[in-house]
Amino acid sequence: MNKTNLSRRQFFTTGGAFAACACCPCFVVRGAVVAAPAADAQPSLVAACGIYCGACPALITSLKARTHSDIKCLGCWSPKKPSSYAPKCAVRTCAKLKKIQSCGECPSYPCPLIPPLFNDKPKYGLREKNLNAVRDRGLAPWLAGQKQRWTCEKCGKTFAYGDKQCPSCGGQILTDATEFAEFKKKKT
Repeated sequence: MNKTNLSRRQFFTTGGAFAACACCPCFVVRGAVVAAPAADAQPSLVAACGIYCGACPALITSLKARTHSDIKCLGCWSPKKPSSYAPKCAVRTCAKLKKIQSCGECPSYPCPLIPPLFNDKPKYGLREKNLNAVRDRGLAPWLAGQKQRWTCEKCGKTFAYGDKQCPSCGGQILTDATEFAEFKKKKT
């Protein structure tokens, strides 16, 4: 075992990009101490309405947050930090009462609450495609497919709705706008 002349404080403040200790619920990230995320603060990657939250810019930014106050949203189902509109959302309330995570799992899908949510913005227009996939394949397979779909093939990093290229490596990606345009063509 290599011994160094670093003090414990020096180790934790200069010991690299990340260090953690079981006795302290904090992380040391490049010398700055930030609170560790709570175990139950894991993000929810599915919204009842059909949005894949794993590609939402607000959630992606929140996962990189250094402080709790920097967290914008951890998904509609997050008990710690749902989106600001989640408690008022009739679709989420209905899904919660039916004990389902996605409207695609509901035997009444599509119900009158759903079609008004579909519009011409790709992130929201893809809800219909997503809910149909949940209905047809199931939630777990859909989530696995979405994780792969929103991961850059070149570098393996996540990209978001609205991105035109991978923000990490600049690689070519399937944009939400292209996917939505293809979906609309198939519908007509």
